[in-house]
Amino acid sequence: LKPMPTGMPWQGLRAMAFAGIARPERFFATLESLGVTLLARHGLADHAKLSPALLKRLDREAHHLAAQLVTTEKDAARLPANMRSKCLVLPVRLDFGDADGLSALLRGHLTPPPGGRRPS
Repeated sequence: LKPMPTGMPWQGLRAMAFAGIARPERFFATLESLGVTLLARHGLADHAKLSPALLKRLDREAHHLAAQLVTTEKDAARLPANMRSKCLVLPVRLDFGDADGLSALLRGHLTPPPGGRRPS
């Protein structure tokens, strides 16, 4: 995963991050690699419900730490309207590095349709 350039000056940002993804520690490490100072991190279960009580607790903790809330695109999409303006989102994209190698690998595993041929 590669962070998308957004123009956001991540370097030196004091943040509290939360993520309900399979490997939240990777999200936290990505933030730190951008120079974010993580004052707190909350790894939630993948697809965890973002209940009003949880969001209120996160908001209070961030305020207490004087930290900016930061989350993933996946979690931001599930935030209620009153929390969206309180959270920064780090957009990331999957980078295969070797797109030609990936295409060749996939072509080797695709079954052509009956009477058809594999895409080139």
